[in-house]
Order: sequence, then structure tokens, then C-alpha cells
Amino acid sequence: MIFARRAIQRRLDDLRKIIDSEAVDDLVHRLNLLGKDRTAAMWEVIVLHALAMCGSLKHEVPLSDGSRPDIFFDNGSISFTADITSVSDEGLDEESPFSELFRFLMRAQKKLGLPSGGLDVRPYHKVVESSRGTRTVLRLPPRKQLDEFVRSEIIPQLRSQLEDGTSPLRVVVDDERAGLEITIDRAGGEFSTGGFAAYSTPTIKDVNPLYKALKAKASQLRKAGGVTGVIAADGDCAAFAGDRIGRDTVPMEKIAEEFLRQYNSMDFVLLLAVREGTGAQLPPHTVLRLDRKLVMRNGDGRRRELASLFEKAIADFPEPVNSSSNGALRAAEKGFDLGNHGAYKMSSGKIRVSARELMEVLAGIRTFENGGALNADAARKAPRPQSPISREFLAELSAGRLPAKVSVIQTEENENDDWIEFEFGEKDAAITKFR
Repeated sequence: MIFARRAIQRRLDDLRKIIDSEAVDDLVHRLNLLGKDRTAAMWEVIVLHALAMCGSLKHEVPLSDGSRPDIFFDNGSISFTADITSVSDEGLDEESPFSELFRFLMRAQKKLGLPSGGLDVRPYHKVVESSRGTRTVLRLPPRKQLDEFVRSEIIPQLRSQLEDGTSPLRVVVDDERAGLEITIDRAGGEFSTGGFAAYSTPTIKDVNPLYKALKAKASQLRKAGGVTGVIAADGDCAAFAGDRIGRDTVPMEKIAEEFLRQYNSMDFVLLLAVREGTGAQLPPHTVLRLDRKLVMRNGDGRRRELASLFEKAIADFPEPVNSSSNGALRAAEKGFDLGNHGAYKMSSGKIRVSARELMEVLAGIRTFENGGALNADAARKAPRPQSPISREFLAELSAGRLPAKVSVIQTEENENDDWIEFEFGEKDAAITKFR
């Protein structure tokens, strides 16, 4: 997910003292399920906890129409009712199912006895015009028809080319059903690749996933009195990606402004995006940060009060450990992702390794040679050189030195792992010749 599991758990523990325990149980249940709702539950935990640190927070107070908004907040200076929504491009991915097609094609490779890798997929696109503007759609069959499309249209052509000895394999489809080019290196490769036109960047203010999510929340808050708003968070949605702004792209702030223009009952939108940058230290490395934008109507005198409140609340947020796209991928995967696997630190007479990796090595789940591979079984099938960690432990053992001290070096909540440090003593007669 976007934030570290420890950071989320601490906030869950705190929320049990603030809101109804059954509501926290529901959040826990959602966090333990795979899929996009896991990301939504994560954002709810983070936002609810942050606001609870800044004033009085009530959760899911019923309105007259039966709606139960996520937030009623009051700090004595300002109060408001709001809902939290995590926005993704899932609907657009349904319409342009490139990732699903890629999975079917990799499965077809295996079925045809081809080695993995070496696959390249390039779908064509079309521009859909309307009175509201234009948008891009990939020329692919609907998601439900992809399996049949690959079996009936792609695999027969690939099989025929294999029988003819064609290399590389190449399939071009350009008809009313689809438009794409597929190339496969018969020898396989380390990677598979693909490329397509950007179909998820918003080009129409009120026809995009962010606007749709805001609109849905407005209908749920129509009976709320006083100040009302929506807190919209990045659940892997291109509208939040400020670094991908093109000439025709509508920025997320403009989408929120259009929403407020069309829904007079709503007073604010708080946008929470995860952005990637480059750290100041060398060598260059990726740094993740949280970007916030408070959107209100011009001249609204409550802006300063709300902006100050949200600035204070967001200071309570944990640091992002994944981008929104990687966080969404992790939310759909089983297991608990990796910790400091593959990392180590060595100095004179000391070896520091990942606590989680060491536990898995001792449990027989992996070896240090698997390194940072998430799938240890797959890593074993691709022989690797001896790990520097194994090599250093072997060197200490060969020199007759045993651990004299083992320490646990605990990390803070934004880390998903601790460190175990071995400090070796002098030569031990138990495993060396007498001297």
C-alpha cells in the first residue's frame, strides 16, 4: 500500500479510543481484503486519525436521509461534514484493458511452449469526440471478450508462424474489433514491453474518474448542514499526477473547481496526491511526498481556517513508502510485500541484515541468495552467485569467530522491517585449533 503497515496499525489502535470499535473492525476487515477497497480503507484510516488529532471527530453520524458521512469535525473554530473517497482509473481500465490483454498474451506464450519475456504489445487508439471535448480510448475488445479474442484471433496466427519457422513472431490486427501489433522473440528475454497512448489523463472537466467520485459524494451529503466537503485521495488516478500534465490535460484543481461550480451545496474539496521527486543526496534517488490542494470558491472567508486545519492534520500523516500506482499493485497482492530483503551493512567484525529476511532464512522459506526477490521459489530456478551476506558469514565461520553479541535495531513506523546486527568475537577454541 502507499503507507507502511506499521503506520496504519498504530492509527487503527488510536482510532479504537476515538470512534466506535465496530467501525474500526470494519476498516480492519477491508484492509485485510485484496483489491482497490483496501486502498480506500487505508486513506480513511489516515485521514480520520489526522483529523482526530486536531479536534472533535465523529464518524458516520446519520443524516435525515440515512446517509452516514465519514466525518463530522468540530474544533471550536470551524466545523464541517465531509466524506473521504479514494479515486482510481479502474473504470477507464475496463474500457481500455491493456494490462488484462498483456496477461492473456503471456499465458498464450506459455501455452505455445515459448520461453517467458520478449513480448512487445502496441495497441492502436482512437479519439472519441463529443460536444464536451475529446478523449482517448485504446482499440481493444471489451475486457469480457479478451480471452476469446486471444484464443480465436491471436493464438492461431502465432501457432501458424511457429510451424513456418517465422522469427520473430508478429501479429497485426486492424479491424472493427481491435487494432494492435504484437511481436514475440522466439528466444524469450529478460523483459516484456508495451506502449500505448495515454487514455487516463483527463481532458474533459466533468467526464473523468475524479469528477465522477466527487459527484457521487455530493449526492450522499445533500442533507448535511453547515460546511460540507469531500476529501479526495489518490488511489492510482492520472488526474492526480501533476507531472503528467499535457497540453490538453485538465489539472485536478480545475476538475474540483468545476465540481464546486455545479454543486452549490458543497463548500470545499481537499485533494491528496502522492508525488515522486528526486532526493538531494547522491546518488540520485526517488523521494515520495504528499501534495495537498484545498479548492474552494473565490472569496470564501473560511479558506484560511480550513487551510490551517488541514495543514496541521496532514503533518500527522505518515510518509508515503509507495507511489499510488505501486501502492495499488501491492494492495491487490497476497502477503506482506518485502522489508529490507537483500540489503545489508558490513563493517569490521559486524554484519547487519534484514530481520524479516533472517527469520525467513531460519524458517527455510528462502536463502540469502534469493536476495530481494518477492517470489523465492522463482528465484531459486534462476541460479545466482553467492550472496555477500552468506560469503561474509562463511568468512567469519572459517576464521573461527562466533557471534559475541546479537542486537535488534528497531526502525520507526514508516519502515516495514527491522535490522539484526551480529557482532563477532575473537577466535573461539570451540571451532578452531588450539593455540
